[in-house]
Amino acid sequence: MAEVIEKTAFIDDRAEAAKLSDEGMELLIEDFKPFLRSRVSKYAIKGSPDQQEDMFSTAMIAFYEAVRGYEKEKGHFFPFANRVVCERLIDHVRGIYRQSGRTVPLEEEDEEQKPASSSAIVELSIRTYEIKRKQEQLADEIEQFKSELTTWGITMETLSKQSPKHQKVRDSYRMVVSAIAQTPDIVQTIQLKRYFPIKAISEITGLPQKKLERARIFILASLIIKMGDYDYLSEYVS
Repeated sequence: MAEVIEKTAFIDDRAEAAKLSDEGMELLIEDFKPFLRSRVSKYAIKGSPDQQEDMFSTAMIAFYEAVRGYEKEKGHFFPFANRVVCERLIDHVRGIYRQSGRTVPLEEEDEEQKPASSSAIVELSIRTYEIKRKQEQLADEIEQFKSELTTWGITMETLSKQSPKHQKVRDSYRMVVSAIAQTPDIVQTIQLKRYFPIKAISEITGLPQKKLERARIFILASLIIKMGDYDYLSEYVS
């Protein structure tokens, strides 16, 4: 629950910032398209794709207006945006039925279920946003990682081929990485001189130089991730 509250506050800040940035607004709307489509599917008439697209446009406009009208001091953004979008979609459906002379078949939600429903929407929307955000950041980290590997003359293909396949071997190389990370002189040599001091690493780890040479690419790649700004890739190294 604490994590949900923290992420909710983060989205509140994004909504506030989006009011002052066209780019921020576009990104926010793009991130919440799945949320908007879920609202449309609840109210749209089944078997009418054209109407669903019209309603999706209505939902996007309503979401845009919700962002523009959001005031952080009055509460969280998700419940507010959900209410604005749903009310606009209900009005849209009522207009369709008024034109046809039929009764609007919208079921009223039970009052006791509304808070739970709102909470579920908030959590689902946050999860959707977080998945997309993590995918984008992971993609950015991979591109940055590729660039750093290039400075050592290493490609992702080479790294894949040179990476150890057995868990026991990988564990021993991870111990080497940890030992290097705790030895400032070796770290400085690698980072500043762009040199992999096999002899010095052999002395602090007790592993033969030939074995370290075979593992050079994997160890270097692991060090780049461990010593760099790689929040998501570091999970894989760990």
